[in-house]
Amino acid sequence: MHRKYLIPVLIAATVVLLLIGGCKVGPNYSRPEADVGQRYRFDSAGDTNTIAAIEWTKLFRDTVLQRLIRTGLANNFDMLVAYSRIDQAMASFKIARAQVWPMISATGNAAANRMSSGSSGTVLEYQSYTATAGLTWELDIWGKLRRAKESERAKLMASRAYQQSVLITLVADIAITYFNILEFDNELAITKDNIQIREQSLELVRAKMIAGTASGLVVAQAEAELAYTKTQVPALEMQIGMAENALSILIGALPGPILRGRPMLDQIEYPEILSPGIPSQLILNRPDVIEVEQMLVSANADIGVARASMLPTLGITADIGTAFNTTNLVYSLVGNLTAPIWGQGRLRGNLRKAQAYREEMTFTYLKTIYTSLQETSDALLEVKKQKEVTLSQKDLVAAAQTNFDLSNQLYNAGYASYLDVLDAQRRLFSAQINLSQSQNNELDAFVSLYKALGGGWK
Repeated sequence: MHRKYLIPVLIAATVVLLLIGGCKVGPNYSRPEADVGQRYRFDSAGDTNTIAAIEWTKLFRDTVLQRLIRTGLANNFDMLVAYSRIDQAMASFKIARAQVWPMISATGNAAANRMSSGSSGTVLEYQSYTATAGLTWELDIWGKLRRAKESERAKLMASRAYQQSVLITLVADIAITYFNILEFDNELAITKDNIQIREQSLELVRAKMIAGTASGLVVAQAEAELAYTKTQVPALEMQIGMAENALSILIGALPGPILRGRPMLDQIEYPEILSPGIPSQLILNRPDVIEVEQMLVSANADIGVARASMLPTLGITADIGTAFNTTNLVYSLVGNLTAPIWGQGRLRGNLRKAQAYREEMTFTYLKTIYTSLQETSDALLEVKKQKEVTLSQKDLVAAAQTNFDLSNQLYNAGYASYLDVLDAQRRLFSAQINLSQSQNNELDAFVSLYKALGGGWK
């Protein structure tokens, strides 16, 4: 090899060896241990099969609801914000990744020169052209740049998990709001049916008053009961309109009417697998747990960055170029070693700050896991008990219907007062409304369980 190339080659080989053998200071990440138990509270199965693995498109069979969810996933503002955060995190990761490699620049220079000699009057004119390529490289001996890249990669993964968390919440919110609209529709239909019953009852007591078998007080009571029931209609229509507006915002649309699909009781195709799975699956299924863990990974890597900042830094600056007028090749290679001498207190403070933040994120990670266990246990309890409430409400409606029918018969036969009829009407109306609300609560509880388990985003 020509002698003039020997030194640069040796230096380049040394650089490669330093990079290959370079270590990464700072602790490697290890997931904190969390005692999550073998099964959820209020779940006796302990089966590893979980409804969280079911896609939302297979859980919600109403095509109108599916279309609303798809529209929301495409247009919801929170989803768009989440996607923007991913773009930001991706850009930061690319910046950190590029820091590991050298930066190469190029410059060119052209000059026209004129020189004159005062004594001889000679004029010398010439042009010069130069081109130079430069290289600047901080050698990552201690792994500072690699730890920084590790930190930014974790932040990128956290931003993706955040987007998935927003997705789960959005799917659940759209479904629950849609179910609420259907439930309000159901209440409105029940109310209008009861208005018809009360109108028929009012006509009956008016006829009895004309016949002399009922007093004006009975007619007044029937009119008051009818008027009260009619006041429920605008109140329900207001709730329907506001719920439609809320759902419109969720799907990223202007407030407006919402189409309806299947009836409320035919909304969810309950799968054969109703098991919530086991608690350890939450760590993999819930995006919020994944997000916090990735932030913990980032905090752990930042400790390495802080430690490496306390150590010497080795950099290389190289230039190579040519002067076209003389066709001379020139180059230079300079190594720079920088070691922090004064200011170690500040650097140690940065290290302690990074260590404290990792400790904070460790506790946040564990708290997120325990909170997810609580939410899942609460949802399991709500699903179980809400079913029992619905069954009791069905029995109550049946009993109230029988009471109303008997009170009407006894009143027409003269063995009961009209107050007994009104009381039976109120009980039946209230029981029907409560049953409708209970059935909707059962749907909402199932959706909340699905969300708590981290279902719907994979």
